[in-house]
Amino acid sequence: MLKVLVVDDEAPIRQWLQYRVDRIEGFAVCGAASGGQQALEIYRREKPDIVVTDIKMPGMDGLEMMRRMKEIGPACMIVLTSHEDFDYARRALKQGAAEYILKTELNEQYLAQILNKAAAAARRRDEDGRDEDVRRAERFLLRLAAGGQEEGPLSESMVRRQGAPWKDGLLFAADVWSRDGADLAWARRFSADMSGVRCLVMAPLGHEHLLLVGNLQSEASYLAMVESWRRTVEFQPFVVGLSDIGYRLAILPQALAAAQARCRLHFYFPDKRLFWQETAGGTLSRHALNLRTAMSRELLKQNYAEVLALKDRALEEIRRERPADLQKVKQLAGDLVATMLRFTLEQEEEAADRKIERVEKEIRLCEAFSRMEQIVDREFAPLSERLQTPYACSEPVRMAIEYLEDHYSEKISLTLVAARLSFSPEHFSRMFTKETGVNFSTFLNNLRMKRALELLEKTDKKIYEIAEEVGFSSVSYFSTAFKKSFGQTPNYYQQISRRDGP
Repeated sequence: MLKVLVVDDEAPIRQWLQYRVDRIEGFAVCGAASGGQQALEIYRREKPDIVVTDIKMPGMDGLEMMRRMKEIGPACMIVLTSHEDFDYARRALKQGAAEYILKTELNEQYLAQILNKAAAAARRRDEDGRDEDVRRAERFLLRLAAGGQEEGPLSESMVRRQGAPWKDGLLFAADVWSRDGADLAWARRFSADMSGVRCLVMAPLGHEHLLLVGNLQSEASYLAMVESWRRTVEFQPFVVGLSDIGYRLAILPQALAAAQARCRLHFYFPDKRLFWQETAGGTLSRHALNLRTAMSRELLKQNYAEVLALKDRALEEIRRERPADLQKVKQLAGDLVATMLRFTLEQEEEAADRKIERVEKEIRLCEAFSRMEQIVDREFAPLSERLQTPYACSEPVRMAIEYLEDHYSEKISLTLVAARLSFSPEHFSRMFTKETGVNFSTFLNNLRMKRALELLEKTDKKIYEIAEEVGFSSVSYFSTAFKKSFGQTPNYYQQISRRDGP
């Protein structure tokens, strides 16, 4: 029975985890803590095998807590995070976390899967008879891959102090990816037997990646290694990214980054599984990231032709530049879809949020750019149909629109407007949605946002004044709605507008 410590400052999540973990065979909760300090006390006393922890908590956050726990003794760390706090998860992986779970995807089945992975890692750790120098070398390799800063350029004496055996001379780095991680043990054995490779250090990164760094006997050894991997990937479900040959230890961080970036090229070229000469992808450009705001503005104007053009422009830039940060690429694709849906969905807000969440998850799970592109195009397809068949509004709907344009700053409901036109709310709602293409609430929200943009760009009014003037019940609700639509807070948008204005 493996002992699990649960740490989360939100009581409902903490209690849910306690209940679910105890239901999973082979695991038992040995303690639950609401913060880092309390968790450390339980950790010292219970010596758990696995820690499931929130990463962003008041007081001592999860990162500091994990660092202190590592000083006490080993345990597999699983971190809970959200999209907004994904940078924390990335930093946690740098500190040695075995896995992370997005809170939006948390369910009993997924929790059991992650715990069983952690259990396998814990057993491997306990059964591992390797000496401490090897483990230190692995940790050092993972720090280098995560961009950890060392004091000055790498040298032989420095890497020896970290337990690594590498020497100045011919070097290489590799990133091996397996879809479910099941084949990485085979990849480890295969790598250990490669001829012409010396001083090899291998370290698992998360569950699906294996990083390698070693010296080469000669430049011919590199070509022989490439050929060995080429033959292997024909029969084994790996993707391999290899760095160029390096000639001094100082280049190791760059070599690791290049190997990882080349491995991620599989997202853009799913039929290829060995990458060693290709130009690695760069970073997502600021221009692409700014397209979301531009798209929001065009959606407010119902300029759907330009919206579709912006979507195509974003996808084309991703296809051309092949950014290596796939998490950011998928986030941008999800943001573009979410922005479009928020301005155009016919469902009410709660149903729209559920649809957006489903599509964003579908995009996050994509293993190829072509599949991600299909999903984005599928969601934008109704806009093309609207261009082909423009909506024609009847007299009652035109009267309703005129009323909304004159009174959007007031407290307005569908029931009120329907009564003014002598319709039942249900009948008027169906008629309004059919003729305008969006539901009543979305149409009203878009009117308010359009006016809010004008005030943010052209006046010095405070955010709470603008929120009140355009008809939002509170500044917090306005800020939340604005960020959902534009991907930034109204305060930030106002600052940027002033800076970029005439």
